[in-house]
Amino acid sequence: MNNRVDLVEKITPWRESWKVHVKVVKLWYHKNPALDPSQNLLHMVLMDEKLHKIQATIRDQLILKFSVSLNEGDVYLMTHFTVVPNTALNRVTKHRFRLLFQYNTSVVSVVSPRIPHSGLCFASIDEIDQMTKEHNFLIDFVGIITGVRKERDVASYGKLVKAVVVEVFADGKRVQCNVFGNACDLLEYDKLQKYPRSPLVVLESFKIKVIKGGVILQNVINVSRLFINSDIPESVEFLSRFSVASYGFSRLVTNDLGYLVSKVDGDYFNPKEITNIQDLHSDNGDSHYFVIGTIKEVMDEPDWWYYTCMCGHAVVEHEDLYLCDACGSCVEHIMVK
Repeated sequence: MNNRVDLVEKITPWRESWKVHVKVVKLWYHKNPALDPSQNLLHMVLMDEKLHKIQATIRDQLILKFSVSLNEGDVYLMTHFTVVPNTALNRVTKHRFRLLFQYNTSVVSVVSPRIPHSGLCFASIDEIDQMTKEHNFLIDFVGIITGVRKERDVASYGKLVKAVVVEVFADGKRVQCNVFGNACDLLEYDKLQKYPRSPLVVLESFKIKVIKGGVILQNVINVSRLFINSDIPESVEFLSRFSVASYGFSRLVTNDLGYLVSKVDGDYFNPKEITNIQDLHSDNGDSHYFVIGTIKEVMDEPDWWYYTCMCGHAVVEHEDLYLCDACGSCVEHIMVK
């Protein structure tokens, strides 16, 4: 019996007997109304332990055969595919090829801790700004929401869909993001204003569009996804970076035009706002302070810091779980403030 497993990056069309050990990091159903609105397709992004990814597609007539055994986030041993060029209009991976399931494709669920990664690969805002022409590869992006503006519904293939313009901040810069369809439900004003600071947003599989004077991000309906204050390690890593942690973000508030906006304080060290320890003792308010001092001793007692959720709200420890009242959920990945 051949137990050899192939690496995703090695897959080419020259054979069909590929065997891959992969995690389903993204799974979605999609119709293309421009081609055949009756044809339903099940798409996946598969990732191996080397973090290489490839797209796989299941055609309409085989969806019932495989959909019951496929779950996003699970790991499988898969064999026998047709390999075709990855020439889709919107490519979710950089692999030159993609997989088509056959009737005899084998899918076996396995238990494996070797692929813990979420599969997200964030583009930097500098990489986005340097784009001079549009391409069909979709990108992931993470940032802080600093502005939200509702627009009139727009027509899409004979239907009216919601439209929201979002301003996202990362590494000292801002980028506009246009969101259409059901993803707009996550950007309702009352939902975003419940958080103590501007929420973190993860944009998965968004399109870069080059416009006059710059670039914008835009979702692809039924393909792109949007997550608010996502409880994942990548969120902690982003918020902990000096280029992000050095900024202060206010709660989103409504301005005179009816838009949501956030104040961004970009001064990591402002000489005009230096205070002293005596003033700190007399001030009971929560705020950002600049203090110059000498470390005399490191205290072990945990009374000068606390755990928070991704949203910035303090969490409550309960039987080895952390609960966030603002999000109404258990929190796996917490931050120290």
